[in-house]
This record gives sequence, structure tokens and C-alpha cells, in this order.
Amino acid sequence: MARRQARSFPPRFTWENAMKAASLVLLAAGLSDSARASPSPQAVVQAMFDAFNRHDAAAMASLYADDARLASSDFCANRSGPADVLRTYRALFVAYPDIRDEVEQVVAQGDHVAVRFVARSGQGSSALAMPIATFLTVRHGRIQSDESTFDTGGRACTP
Repeated sequence: MARRQARSFPPRFTWENAMKAASLVLLAAGLSDSARASPSPQAVVQAMFDAFNRHDAAAMASLYADDARLASSDFCANRSGPADVLRTYRALFVAYPDIRDEVEQVVAQGDHVAVRFVARSGQGSSALAMPIATFLTVRHGRIQSDESTFDTGGRACTP
């Protein structure tokens, strides 16, 4: 009958065991850093357009910083923060129940993302196919500024 060799706890120090332990610590540190990393600005903007096309104003508002600034060709004054995002898009989804954004081009550089798209709707107050250019700044995974430019067709601004 073979005799088992007794194991000591903690395991006996060897350079091999030390390197394995160090590797595990570095791996765990790398995983926790990547888990805490903010999504890229382009990913945040894509999430915003996805939420728009689902007509999920609450999901859109959650992507904006508390002090975010919104500017648009049809706003009488700038708007700010998630509450204004919620109000703005809820009203738009009521006015145009089938509105969708068709993204044509995205250019990202650092914290800045420019998007050229067409907003389309065949229902609601009037049918539309409106080309829009939006310029966004995203920091720490939240939209800080959102400036949209388009031809208002002479319509009055909205407060």
C-alpha cells in the first residue's frame, strides 16, 4: 500500500506557485478594470438610436448626464438633463407613432460622435422624411451634449 505524502497548508513556497498567484491577481485586476470601464462614445450613441427606434424614451433619458445640454433647430431654447430628454421624446413619439431613425453615417473621434440620419414617419401629424445631423459629446458613458441640426421648413420653435 502506497503511503500518501502529507500536504502542508498553505502550500510550500516555490517560484512556480508565486508566479501562478501573481498571474491570477493580475488577471482579476484586469477583469475588474474592464468591468468598470465606460462603454465607448459610439456604443452609447448606438444605444440611444436603438432606444429611439423602440420608442423607449426612458431608456434614452438614462443615457444622458444629469447636466446634459440638448440643442435642436426646432427648440426655442436649449434643454437640459434626462427630464427634458424624456419630455421631448415622449411628445415626439405621440406626434409620430411610427417614427424611426435610419442612420446613414457615423463619425467618432474621442468623446465626439457625429451622426447623419433620416427621421422617417408615415403617420401622425404629418408624414416626414427629414435629414438630420446630430453632434454628440459622450463622457464617462453618458451623453453630455446633443446638438441636432435640420431644416425646420419654417415651423415655429417648440418651448
